[in-house]
Amino acid sequence: MIQQSTKPLNTSVLLNVYKNTQKRLFLFDYDGTLTPIVSNPADAQPTPTLLNHLNDLCKDPSNTVWIISGRDQVFLDTYLGKIPRLGLSAEHGSFMKKAGLNDWTDMLKDADMSWKDTALKIFEKYTSCNPGTVIEQKKSSITWHYRNAGNTQEA
Repeated sequence: MIQQSTKPLNTSVLLNVYKNTQKRLFLFDYDGTLTPIVSNPADAQPTPTLLNHLNDLCKDPSNTVWIISGRDQVFLDTYLGKIPRLGLSAEHGSFMKKAGLNDWTDMLKDADMSWKDTALKIFEKYTSCNPGTVIEQKKSSITWHYRNAGNTQEA
């Protein structure tokens, strides 16, 4: 049996610390934290409740709130970009958009991305042999999703 070494969060202590702190930093992951992991990543859209909570956190000038995600810039802008004072980090930090700014900072602008062509060819070979797998291409990465493969052990 695995012993639990992490104690449950004492919410009354947390609330007291929150109220008595002048500067707070919140860093949230998107998939699997703010939204559940789903078989089709496009279905992981924020709920109205989540958007309301994020808006509430961002309204407090003592809070700095960031979403750090593997999602691309278009997705984050579309679903979260209208929340004032929310910082966004796309593709796991490859692109950053500070709260209140319209433009993204490309952290990889000088990076050599020539490896992507080779990786894509390898992924295409495996995708053709494994029904249900898909390739997701982003500016900074290529991901081979095998979650929906017929046999995930073979994939």
